[in-house]
Amino acid sequence: MTGSGFHITRLTLSGIGVPKAEVCFKTGLNVVSGPSDTGKTFIVQCIDFMFGASTSPKSIPEAEPYDLLQIGLRTPDEADEIILERGIRGGDVNLYRKSGERLTLGIKHRDGDESTVSNFLLTLSGLVGKKIRTNSRGTTRSLSFRDVARLILVNEETIIRELSPIYSLRGGYSTRPVESSVLRLLLSGVDDASVVAKEDIKITRGKQQGKAEVIEVLLDRARQRSVELNLDGSVTEWRQNLARVDALFSLASAELAVEQKTVSIIEERRRSAWTHLRQLESRKDVLTELQKRFELLQQQYVSDLRRLETIAEAGVRLGQMKEERCPVCGSLAEYHVHTHQRPEAAPDDVASASLAEANKIKILLTDLQSTRESNDAEIVRLVADCERKQTELNTIATELADQIKPRVNAALQKLRDSQVERDLYKRALEIQSRVDELTILLREITNMKPEKPSGGTSTKVGADEAEAFCQQIEYLLKDWQFPGLGRVTFGEEDQDIVISGRDRTSHGKGVRAIAHAAFNLALMRLCLIESLPHPGLVVIDSPLVVYREPDTDEGEFSRDVKDAFYRSVAKEFPLAQVIIFENEDPPIDIGESTNVIRFTGANHGRRGFIPLIEEYVDKD
Repeated sequence: MTGSGFHITRLTLSGIGVPKAEVCFKTGLNVVSGPSDTGKTFIVQCIDFMFGASTSPKSIPEAEPYDLLQIGLRTPDEADEIILERGIRGGDVNLYRKSGERLTLGIKHRDGDESTVSNFLLTLSGLVGKKIRTNSRGTTRSLSFRDVARLILVNEETIIRELSPIYSLRGGYSTRPVESSVLRLLLSGVDDASVVAKEDIKITRGKQQGKAEVIEVLLDRARQRSVELNLDGSVTEWRQNLARVDALFSLASAELAVEQKTVSIIEERRRSAWTHLRQLESRKDVLTELQKRFELLQQQYVSDLRRLETIAEAGVRLGQMKEERCPVCGSLAEYHVHTHQRPEAAPDDVASASLAEANKIKILLTDLQSTRESNDAEIVRLVADCERKQTELNTIATELADQIKPRVNAALQKLRDSQVERDLYKRALEIQSRVDELTILLREITNMKPEKPSGGTSTKVGADEAEAFCQQIEYLLKDWQFPGLGRVTFGEEDQDIVISGRDRTSHGKGVRAIAHAAFNLALMRLCLIESLPHPGLVVIDSPLVVYREPDTDEGEFSRDVKDAFYRSVAKEFPLAQVIIFENEDPPIDIGESTNVIRFTGANHGRRGFIPLIEEYVDKD
């Protein structure tokens, strides 16, 4: 058996100008005893309040000067004390550690929010992030510490009631699936995260009705579109007309294909003629441009020829002239100095050279003239060819415009007419098919009955699931010397234990109270033995105060049950924490390990949880 969860070290009530009210607890059994009106129930309420309860402790006159509550917690693996602090009239909780850490924790549980009291305590208990079912459909939510609190904090009203210990006083039938799921979680350590939720039958019916309304709207629209087509006849006649129009469409398509093929052939002829015409015109333009250039060349040759003839004649004339005296100095030419002059050709040689060059140009002129004449003839031929090709193009264009185009347009018009009629019947049949489909769908949805959750979806804990738990209860009751003890089983219907074949709720208050205590303590013992998550403490208010002489129908009970109860709890829970609040003191031989806090309710010893102001002043 190993320890788990956390333990309470102390509960402190403080206020301005008044002494602190404090009780200290330790691991194992803690017993707070004393008469009524000494603050025992108030302590239980304060512990519950510090664990996230929304209701403040009941107002008592002694507590009016106090405004602040503190509770110390310690986990098995931490030596430092954790302090939770909260105003006695409500509000959030402040968390302190000796390391200096300070946090503010919200009271309302929020899934995944670490800054709440619930998630903090669930983390210490090993239960954070667990999911529980909330109904038979399998809807889940996150576990809150308040769900667990009722199984570890038992007040004097709860312990004697005729209701299963797992059910809360304020809860009704709507909360019972949650409470059974919490018990199953603690018994098995497995939560309901893998449960697949079924939809609420009311929501399913609402959705079904909504679908039917949408389909009715779509059906009305489809029928309206069918009326707008304004087609006579029945659906069968529409199909017959569609088959007829399909045949016309196929014929028109074939006719148009033939005409388009003819057009393609003629277009190919026109394209070829047009290409040839462009080639002829290009050739003609090139030759025309050459003729212009040849004319300029001929003019150049004639000009050069005239210049050469002039030079040749001048050379002849100069060669015929005699040498005369110098017109400047009057000396004969032989007396002139010619060393500075370049050697010059004789006029006759120049004349001969010019005539030779002139003869070459005449030959070139003859060739040029021949070429020009040949080009002129070629241009004339090209012009004639261009005229023939243009005539051919005009003939093809006329054929296309006057013969082919009307036939193509007629075939195209037939195709269009048949296509419009065909599309009309197709649209009508498609709309009618949609109307038929929506009508069938509407009938199916209208006649559909939502499935109700089957019996297999029950959230109640089964007897087989609680078998090991019942064995722990039986073990404790036997150890407590419970009279006439037989087999302990679990009743699935009321989710409560059955002792010796008799429901716990059918017994008197005293038996119900001690059996309730066995329920809570056995649950913690099972979790400790099986290393299952559990807070590791149980607080019980008045488990034995109503255990008196048995009712006439309960048989004779041993008076040693109370003493055996204390001895057993002290022995069985040394590593956990059990806090018992009772009117009577426990037996003297309960053992030194038990922490006994005695309230006297009188002027001797400790009067109660909250000291009297007069006592505090007298001590000063």
